[in-house]
Amino acid sequence: MSEILTLAAKFKTQSQQQAKTIEQEVQNATTQLNSFMAAKLKESETIIKQGMTNLDTSNEQLLNTLAKHQTDMSTALETYMSNVQAHTTEHLEQFAEDIEKTIEAYTQHIAQLITQREDRIAKVIKSEMKKWATVTSCVALAVLIFGMLIGAALVNKFSKPIYIIQKPQTQQPIDYSQR
Repeated sequence: MSEILTLAAKFKTQSQQQAKTIEQEVQNATTQLNSFMAAKLKESETIIKQGMTNLDTSNEQLLNTLAKHQTDMSTALETYMSNVQAHTTEHLEQFAEDIEKTIEAYTQHIAQLITQREDRIAKVIKSEMKKWATVTSCVALAVLIFGMLIGAALVNKFSKPIYIIQKPQTQQPIDYSQR
């Protein structure tokens, strides 16, 4: 039972570690994205301010610069999402493998326990069968001897010797003339 609790504790610890790792990676990626976005927004703000103060800058040039920054921010966001998804998928796959190994170890442990218990039960049954066979044999032998003694006593008590008295027989001579 303690081994099962140990496996469960190990599984819980691994789960918590995986969750912390995923959470840390997401937090790091989010921080990097926030820093990048803040820098880009600051840069966009600077460009807009320059454009407003410097009326010589053409509207088209300003729009091109803003479009480039928007593209950079979209690319950064897509990269962030794909990185988070890749790390999460990797850790979840590792987590699934760990769960599978834990379940397999648990299954093997249970099978081993069942085998051990079956062996113990078989030994107990064999030892009990030997005891019963010995006791039964002794009882059967005692009953047989007791039956023979009772039978002999009954025969002696109720049987009287039968004496056969033979009378001498006289044989009559055979007369062959009468027929």
